[in-house]
Parts: sequence; structure tokens; C-alpha cells
Amino acid sequence: MTALFTASLDPIRDIEFSGLHWIEASAGSGKTFTLSSLIVRALVEKYLPRQVIATTFTRAAAAELKVRIRARLVEVRQFFEQRRGHLEADNLHLAAELQRTGDPLYAVLLQKFAHQVGYACERLKLVLDQLDELVVGTLDSFSQKLLKDFAFESGKIEPAEITDQAKTYVEQLIHDVLRAWLNDQSQQTIDWLYFSGALKPTTSYLGVVETALNFTAARFKVPEPQALDFEQLRELQRQAAGLSFDHLSTYYSADGDFFPFVSGTYFKPKDKFTTLFTVLIPEAIQALLDGDGKAFFARPLSDARERIYKLSELIENQKLFTKKCPASAIDAFYQDTTLTQWRQLVSHLYVIEQTLQQSESYLKYHLCQEVKRRLPERLKQHGETTFSEQIRTLAEALQGEQGQLFSAFVHRSYPLIFVDEFQDTNQDQDNMLATIWRDVTRYGDGCMVMVGDRKQAIYGFRGGDMLTFIRAYHDVFAKQGHLYRLKYNHRTVRPLVEAVDALFQRQPDFGEGVIYEPVEAGTRPHPNLMDEQGANHLPLRWLEINNDISFEIQVAWKISVLLQQAQRGQLYLEHKAEHHPVVADDIAVLSRNHTALDQVQYELERLGIRVNRPAKRSVFDSPIAKDVAAVLTAMLFPYDETYIRRALLSRLLGFKLSDLQELEQHADGLGQYIGVFNDMRELWFERNFLTAWHALVDHFHVWANLVRYQSRDNERVVVNLRHLTDLLSQYSAQYQGPQNLYQWYLKQLTSPSTREWELERRLSTAAGVQLMTIHQSKGLEFKIVFILEADKVSEDRQPTLNFSIQQVENTQTQQLESQRVIAIYDKQQLNEDEVSQHQLRTQAEQYRLYYVALTRASHRIYAVLTQPKSKVGVNYWRHQEHVFAHPACGFETIMDSAPERYQEIRTEAVTLYAKPQPRLRLYPRLKTSFTGLAQHLTRQQALDFMAQTLDITAPADDEQVQDPIQRFEPINEKQHPILDIARDFPMGVQAGNFLHEIFEHIDFQNNAEWGTEVYRRFKNDYHALKQQLSETYQKRITYTTSAEILDEQVINAVQYWLSQVLAQPLHDHFCLNQLPQNSYLSEFSFYLAMADHIFSSQRIYKLFEEYQIYIPALNTAESARFLNGSIDLVYVYDGKYYIADYKSNFLGEDLEDYSKEAIAQNMSQSSYWLQASLYLVVLHRYLKQRLRNYDISHHLGGASYLYLRGMIGDPNYGVYHWQPSVEFIARLDAILGYYGK
Repeated sequence: MTALFTASLDPIRDIEFSGLHWIEASAGSGKTFTLSSLIVRALVEKYLPRQVIATTFTRAAAAELKVRIRARLVEVRQFFEQRRGHLEADNLHLAAELQRTGDPLYAVLLQKFAHQVGYACERLKLVLDQLDELVVGTLDSFSQKLLKDFAFESGKIEPAEITDQAKTYVEQLIHDVLRAWLNDQSQQTIDWLYFSGALKPTTSYLGVVETALNFTAARFKVPEPQALDFEQLRELQRQAAGLSFDHLSTYYSADGDFFPFVSGTYFKPKDKFTTLFTVLIPEAIQALLDGDGKAFFARPLSDARERIYKLSELIENQKLFTKKCPASAIDAFYQDTTLTQWRQLVSHLYVIEQTLQQSESYLKYHLCQEVKRRLPERLKQHGETTFSEQIRTLAEALQGEQGQLFSAFVHRSYPLIFVDEFQDTNQDQDNMLATIWRDVTRYGDGCMVMVGDRKQAIYGFRGGDMLTFIRAYHDVFAKQGHLYRLKYNHRTVRPLVEAVDALFQRQPDFGEGVIYEPVEAGTRPHPNLMDEQGANHLPLRWLEINNDISFEIQVAWKISVLLQQAQRGQLYLEHKAEHHPVVADDIAVLSRNHTALDQVQYELERLGIRVNRPAKRSVFDSPIAKDVAAVLTAMLFPYDETYIRRALLSRLLGFKLSDLQELEQHADGLGQYIGVFNDMRELWFERNFLTAWHALVDHFHVWANLVRYQSRDNERVVVNLRHLTDLLSQYSAQYQGPQNLYQWYLKQLTSPSTREWELERRLSTAAGVQLMTIHQSKGLEFKIVFILEADKVSEDRQPTLNFSIQQVENTQTQQLESQRVIAIYDKQQLNEDEVSQHQLRTQAEQYRLYYVALTRASHRIYAVLTQPKSKVGVNYWRHQEHVFAHPACGFETIMDSAPERYQEIRTEAVTLYAKPQPRLRLYPRLKTSFTGLAQHLTRQQALDFMAQTLDITAPADDEQVQDPIQRFEPINEKQHPILDIARDFPMGVQAGNFLHEIFEHIDFQNNAEWGTEVYRRFKNDYHALKQQLSETYQKRITYTTSAEILDEQVINAVQYWLSQVLAQPLHDHFCLNQLPQNSYLSEFSFYLAMADHIFSSQRIYKLFEEYQIYIPALNTAESARFLNGSIDLVYVYDGKYYIADYKSNFLGEDLEDYSKEAIAQNMSQSSYWLQASLYLVVLHRYLKQRLRNYDISHHLGGASYLYLRGMIGDPNYGVYHWQPSVEFIARLDAILGYYGK
């Protein structure tokens, strides 16, 4: 394919950054090195980081690429700094030398900037400073960025989060669509489909639907829907009644005259022929005659039906008897009337079975199409999307006239794009890329560089398609694209490169337009693998297994021998006179499937060899996850002894059954632990999950319990528990309240998945022989590789979809193009060409799979052969005209007995000693607020979200809904009720925020705009609040009125309430309505710096205790922070500066509930004294900096706490004014400290 165009072998030197460029890579050819070098070239020569995009297939690869780019930039800058002051001629001479033997990037840049070295240094500094603006990521993340950054240009302004519930939504949609389809069918049709196995559970359709969703751009062939003819079935039943083959017994009976002439080719043993006529056919006829006949098509009879259909075919072809059978007897048998009638009956039944299968195919097609149509709507309902849907959304936004403008805008913003792993792009992704960067009108104005290795395209199941790659290839070169090839393998030692290259050249056609191009060993030095035969001896070895020897045992034995040779110094890597023994980490075992890996893992572990296998198990599927569920259940239901027992017997708490039995012999029994779990429950409800969980872990010494006994899974259990704790902590912010978090956890436990965030984490001691599938090994490198069953291929026994190609005319170019066609795999509705194309596509992917496997090793390959005469797998190349032979290739000797058990030499454990914890430590400068400080209270009536550190808090976050003060004297009605609006006004943070915003924006002395402000707030931000208040008012009146009148009454009531608040004396006969607008500040935001040492919460508590100010006890805090917050009101009156704080707390319906004594009690419970003190310290520090001749005793006033619901203009209710002593404020100021002191 690439031979049609002349290819450059040095893209780093030859690429000019305009137009289209195609780089064909090979395994180990330094693709990442080339790509990072090209990006550095582009940034130095032409583009700024914000104009460049680099995409690759995985997030890990993107992170590695960004690191490599920065490292290359730093290296190049250091190189050019060293060239400062050199003559241009010297620079050109060095560039020529580097081109021959050095770094090609240095060579090309030095040649271009030989006379501008200073400019190059400054340019590199600029690029490094701006490198964070370089977009490096996956195509999926890039599409997400485009839709976010260009929301208005794309017309897609609805925000959507990437979901991790896509599979759940698909399952739900399959269920919905299937149920709707069944409702449209008759009950008889449903019964027939179910009995025949054509109707399956919803989970059975998940695979075909998910695969179809990966190929939404392909044309889906529509199967013909078929209807069952039940009238014909009844006719067939009438024909079947009375059928008997007794008169043919001389043919099928074992003692019959013609039985010896039955063909042994088709009936071996011949008893099978007898069974057909004496058992299977009568049972089938009886099943057909039962009821409506559907029992004949039931799944238990599937084998019998196949044998009956085969018998009918043999009768039709007259192949039942040997030639020795008399001709007259043969003619009599084949022309028998009953047999002919039976054959016609079987023919009709076969057609009916095919109709049932076609109905199943149509149902699968219907499910695929309907789920594809409904999934975007379901995601939109939840405000979510998937990466695939996101790409399609972006592709849709790029269509039409507006889409052209959008794509041109994106192209101007990012004129240069590098696409790595281009062979893995799917059709939707390539459509997006082509629309922006390969558009015929502007591809020359920017630059697109595509890098890929078509021989490694093995991810078709993800939606990638070789046809997409080939079409893009032709599109590039139809637009004057440039071709480059990386032909040097820098990963592998020369003998192995030459051997594998010679093997592939025996049959370079890999199928689907993939032609192998020869490669050569690169110049990068490699250490030699030394053994008793010398350096790199026979790097390609065939391990041919006989049928009577298990391949997994041979592989395990061979690995054990290699490791023991390494221990004896007989197998090592030699580099510059240094010897490095081969270790287990250097060896990898690759397989097409996990079954073979499981077998090898079992044998290796039996030999004492550690293995390292990528985690594919959900942490929720581990035993410790169930123990965590038991503990959480006991925390939520502490008085249920069954739950307590289960929790105590978990591995976390470490009780044995004997311990539990002994415990129950005591009087208090489980009482003490019921109390403990109840305390933990209170902590969970009053603070947050993490606080309660850590308290429980500390109380029961959970970490010590987990590793109390020596076990191989100790670290796995510890890591999994840490993982589960992190997940519960993370999702406790999303699922408010213990019950919601608990239900979420149980849901994950019952349906574990393979989402990335829930897969088991890698262990710190993860070491050993690497076991992985060939797919997982892509992009990795190992010293020694074993390829299991290298002469076999994965059989696509039950393909869900058939992939074929059809030629269609391009409406723009009027030329024929290949188009991918997918269809439900049903041979009855597929022609031979379509099935053949699918088989060829499957074979081609298998060839590419083994290409990947054979290019993972740097020093040695063991290809395990179990079917030496096959023509598949590596034998596709080995068995051409003659068996492959090469000087670097040979057969490995089979072992007859097990080697000695491998004893790993482990380094001796080093005893660790910890220094005492220092008394004075420095901490990160974090921000917190009064809400955050309040978390150190031992008793707190705050919601879970108040325990989180927030950068911005709502004005009413510190207000709490509390029970009214209980009065024990019988009162029939309130003696001094509060205002109706104050009583009826909703409780909670939203209501408090509303009142705070009203006071922030109104003029205290002019009520002309109060009504407008109240109406605006209700309408724009607090509609639900107004609705709730209106409903309360409607219930209190006995007549029905219009919504407009009701709203007006509510607004008038709020205005009256405001007037009462502002007219109530706070202190010294002062009222808020005396303040002109220039004498106060609303929502006064502040940052208060504190000292760089342990936060002295206990000193603060003792200070309040000394001044007889009650606040709940404070826990020790181990952090130093900035304190940030917002004071509701700061005002000046009579030369002093005061603060006021609005509280919408509901204390009761009577004015006595808002007396000064009641308010003081509530302030103690809510720790508002601490809040007021902190605010006064803030004001003190602010005035000290801003006010000339500041004197705290003359200028600092007190704090007024306004309990709005109790304010009716009477100074005895609803207000508490507090003027702490000067000494108290000064001492608190000193305790908090200052930054740097």
C-alpha cells in the first residue's frame, strides 16, 4: 500500500509544517521520540503552544507524551545555551556531524538557527513558559474541550458530564424496547419465540447492542422480518398424525436385512441410524403433535432436530447406503410414500425454524437501532453523555453552513494537530478530524500529522476499523499528502529484529490492505542477553508441545529454569562490563485469552514463582468489600444484634466465632459494642462519613486486624480497604446523608463493573512474571516473552455482527468508495460474499494480533506451538513453501521432568525507625471558614456538607434549623406570638440566603424599592421559596384568591417584616434604619491570616472558659490556614465600628422563644460566640491597618446578632448585642497569630 508513494525515512528532518503528513510507524521504531521531536520543532519554528494539539489513544500515553515534550524542550534549550557565542560556520559543521551520528532534532534545529542561536534560546524559554497551553490528550478529551470552549460557536451549550453509567442505561433501554416490542406481538408468537430460544433475557442482547453502538457510522443491513404461519403449522400437525416407519424396519433395525449396508461414513456407530427411527423421529413427531406444536422447536430438542435435518439431506442426496446394497432395496427405500411425506414435513419444519431464527435476527436489529436512537435522549435527561456520543455531537455541530463556520474557527484556533495511534481512530473521530483539518478548502492553511502503525490495529471491538484507516490514507494522498516511514527498530536486539523481519517477509500480506514493510535494527545500543551459548543466542525459539504434554506446565518449568540459571549467574544482561541477572519482572507471558493465562499462573505459583497480572476485578467484588458493607450496616442499625454480630466477625474487626460466643456469656453481652456503633452512627449523622469511619477504625484497630496473621493477600486487603474508603469519602459529597451513601454502596456491591475508578489498584509489591493478553501488551516492552498457543487463533464461534464492505458512490467526487456494512450474523440472510468478507476481516485482525505479540520482546521470544501442522497463527508465516529457518531461530528442548522448586532470593527487611513528631511544624496555607472551624466542635448540629472545606460559602450556611425551645407549662395559645410572616417563612439555608440577599441590596432608609427587590429575588432565584410561602398563606385563609393577589400579600408581608427589623433598637437606642448607605458595608468579605504552627483550638476554648463564655468543647486541630468568610453587616455609629449578623434560625412561635436568654442559649449551642469573636478580631485587624490613630477601646464596637423571626420592634426580643472586653479580643488575636510569626 505504501509503495505507491515515495516515502521519506527521516520525518524529523523532512517535515514542513503545512499540509497533510502521514507517518507509517512500526513496532519499536521510536514513534513517541519522533512525535515529541516534531512537536518541539513546530513550537520552535512556527507555532505557539496554544495553537497546537497532540492526541493519542489513552490518557497514560498522553501523559507520557507531555512529559517527553517538556523533557525534549529542556534538552534542546540546554544544547542551544551551550552554543551561544559560537560562529555560524561552527554551528553548521556541528549540525552536519549530528545529522550523521547524533540527535536528528539537534541537527535540524541547529542548521535552521545557526545564525540565530540567541533567538532560539529566547524562543525556547517562551515555549517552556507557555507549555501548559499545549493541548495533549485523547481525541475524546479534545472533543470535550472543543464543545466546552466553543459552546456558542457549536450551538451545543447544554452542559453534560461524562457518565460512568452508560452500560446501565443501555441495559435499561434494552429492557424498555424489548417490552414495547413484545406488547406488539401476539401471545402465541411470544410463546413460540421463547420455546425455540429465539427470545432471551435482556442481558443476552447487551453484547450485540454495545458492539453495534461502536459502529454507528456504518450502514446497518436491515433483516427481513418474518411472520409465523400458524395455519400451516396446524396442517403439518395433521400430516404428522399417524406417520409410522415400522414397515422400514428391515433397513434400520439391527437385525434387518439391509442394515449392514447403512453407510458407516455418516453413521458411526450404526446404532445412531437405528436411534433416529426408533427414538428421535417418534419423539419429534410427538412433540409436534402436542398442543400447537411449539414443543418441537424447544431448545432440548435442538440436537435431535439437527440429526433429523441431516437425515433428510442424506435421503435427498441418496447417501444412506453403501454401493453393496441391492439397487431395488435402495429404490424402494427412497421412493417410499411415508418417507417422502415425512421429508416434505421436515422441509416445512426447517423453514419454520429458519423463520424463528430470522425473527430473532430482526429483534436484535430492532434493539440495536432503537437503543441507538433513544440513548442520546436518555443521557440528555440525566445531563450526561458518553465519549462516543460526544464525538457524534461534535460531528453534528460541524455539519451544514454553520458547521463550516465552526470548523473554520477551530482550524484558525488550532492550525496544527498531531494524531498519534491513528490506526485506532473510528469513523466518527475521523469524520471530525477530516472536517476540520482535511477540508479541501483549507488543508493547506494548517498542518495535520497522522502517526500510526496499521499492523497494530487490533482494537476493532472498540469501534476502530481498518477501512477507516485506509479511506483516510487515500484521502490524504488525494490532497498532496506527504508520506514518511519509520523503518528502524530501536527496541530489539539486532539478531531478533532480523529473525522476526525474515519471518514476516515470507508472507507480507496481512490482509485488509496491510502490507508488511521490511525493517532494520536501529542504532540504539542494547545490553546483550548472555547465557552458556554466548550473546543473544537463538533469540527466536519454537517451543513445540506434543499432545500428551500440557503447554502451561512446560512454560512454567521453562520460566523456573531461566530464573534459576539467572541465580547461578548463567543468564544475565551484560552492559558495559556490568552483569544484571534476569529477574521475574523481565519475563512476560502473552496469550489471546485469559483462560490460558489462568493455567500458567496456577503452575507458576505452584513452583513458588510470583506473578504480576493487570487487575481486571472490581474492588466491590472483593471479600473485604462485603465486610465493609457489614460494618456500615451495623453503624446504621446499631440496635440490631444480628448486624452487630456480622460486623464483629468481619476481617476488619477481627473477632472469631469463639470470641463472640464467649462475649455473649457476659451480662452486658453485645451491649458495649452496640453503644460503640451507636456513637459512630451519631458521628456519621452529625459530622460526616470520614470522621465516623476513622473513629471506628481507630477504636477497633482495624489496620492491625487486617495483617494480624501472615497471608499472601494482606497487602491486597489493605489496599482494597483504602480504595473503598477513598470511594466512600468521595461519593459522600455526592450522596448527601448516611442512608443515601449506604444505598449507593450496596448498589455497587450487588453489581460490580469494570469502570476504571473501581478496578483494584496496583500493589506496591507488584512484581513477578508478567501475565497479560496480547491486547494488553500493546505498547509495552519485555526482555523475554512467551507467546502461548502461537499456532492457534481465536475462533469467532458465535459472532454477533457480520462485517462486510459495499461500494457506494461519493456524492461529492462521483467516485466509488468502500463503505462498511454491518448486519446481524445470520447465515440465512447473508450471502456467501458477506460471510467470506467477515471471515477475512477476522483473519486479518488475528495476523495483526500476532504481529504485536512477536514485537514485544527486546531479547528473546519463546513461541509455544501446540498444533504444528496448522496454517494459522505464526504458522501463517512459518509454513509457506517450506518451513521457516533462520540462523537466529531454533527449537527449544522439551523438558521431561519438573525442575527443582524455585527459591526467590529476597532482600533482607530493613528495620525502620521514626523520629518523634515535632512540636512545631509548618503546614500548607489552606483556606477555611467559620463553618470549617466549627468541625472541631465535639458536638455539632450541622449537615454533612458543612464538614467540607469550601472556598465560597453561602451567607446562611452557618444557620441551623433547630427544634423550638420546649415549654412544660400548658399553654392553649401563644401569649405573644411572632409575626405571621416570620412564623410561616420556610426554614433552611435557602430561606436564610434569601433574607441575607434582601438586606444586602435594599436601602435601609428608603422603602420605595423594597417591594421590587423582594419580587425580583422571588422570581429570579427563589421561585420555589415563594411557591411554598404562597401555599402556606392559602391554607391559612378560608377563601380562594388569585395567584397575583396572593403574591402581593406575601410581598407586602415581607416588606412589613423588613420595616420591623430595621426599626428595632439594637443597642443604645440605635436602629438600622438610621444608617445612610455610605455608612455601612454589606457582606464584608475577608481573609484572616494565621500563624504557621498547630492551630491552638484548646487555647481558644480555655480563653472562652476563662471569660465564662460557654461554647462546646473543641477537638484538637492539626492544621494552619487562612480563615476566610463574610460578615453580614459592618457599620459605623457614633464613632465606633460594629458588626451585625442576620440569623433566620427558627426557635419557636412565641416571642419568649427569642428573649435575650433564649438567644444566648442558642448562640452557645451553635457556637456563635466563637463566630462573633472571630469577626471582631477581623474588624480589629482591618481597622488597625486602615484607620489612623486607631484605638481599640474607642473605635471597636460590639456584635449584634439579629434573630429575624423574633424582631417586632421590641428591644427585648430578637436581638442580642455583645460587647466583649478589649483584653479578650487582644488575647484571641494573639492566639490566632499572624503569618510568618
